[in-house]
Amino acid sequence: MEPSRYLDLILADSNTLLAAARLDPGAAAPSCPGWTAADVAGHVAQVYEHKVLCMTLGHEPPAEKREPLPTPGPALWAFFISTRDALLEQLTERGPAQPSFTWFPPDQSVGFWFRRMALETAIHRVDAELATGTNTAIDPELAVAGIDEMIDFLTYDFGDSPTLTAGANRTVRLQTHTRRWALTLRANGVDRAHEDTPPDAQITATPEDLLLHLWNRDPGNAPVTEWGDPAALATLAARISEETQ
Repeated sequence: MEPSRYLDLILADSNTLLAAARLDPGAAAPSCPGWTAADVAGHVAQVYEHKVLCMTLGHEPPAEKREPLPTPGPALWAFFISTRDALLEQLTERGPAQPSFTWFPPDQSVGFWFRRMALETAIHRVDAELATGTNTAIDPELAVAGIDEMIDFLTYDFGDSPTLTAGANRTVRLQTHTRRWALTLRANGVDRAHEDTPPDAQITATPEDLLLHLWNRDPGNAPVTEWGDPAALATLAARISEETQ
């Protein structure tokens, strides 16, 4: 996606998230057990603040640099807007090619935050809307970018991948109407496979529904189809759960 498109989506989805949270701040967010809609907004505001510091400091921000989170109400909404605006300002001024500290070793650039913050906002916007009974579609191109991102995370060796006891050496295909990806499960991780590799199992959905499924945000009626080896599907689901905690 074009960098400017990520910025547009951060702005649009953050506005929708904030509107949902303000609609019913105390509503329980079913996709985030123990959180309310206001908690979702507060979390995202703190994420924005953290990423601004990652870019301005060039390293993991220490605790003393962090702002205290306001209580739900006007102060929290103002904090959300100010951190969102600061994030957009930093992304715009620096551009995707500039270096930045990130927690993903292969990509130490501001461009990582363009995509990551657009997806952070979209997924948590869904959380806030699930809490308050509203619904806005995820941009299809952003959803595809989100699936690409998930595969980047799954296939990178962070050094702490558990040993797989089931599903090893099986391939799972992720399929939408426009794209497909293949992942081969290994005893100590996940490898990207050629998209035409014959799969042992497959998950098929629209880009939005597949992204939400991977992030365990199924609204309950999403047309997601799974077939094939149950062990492969279960093992991939377990690995994804580790990445999305």
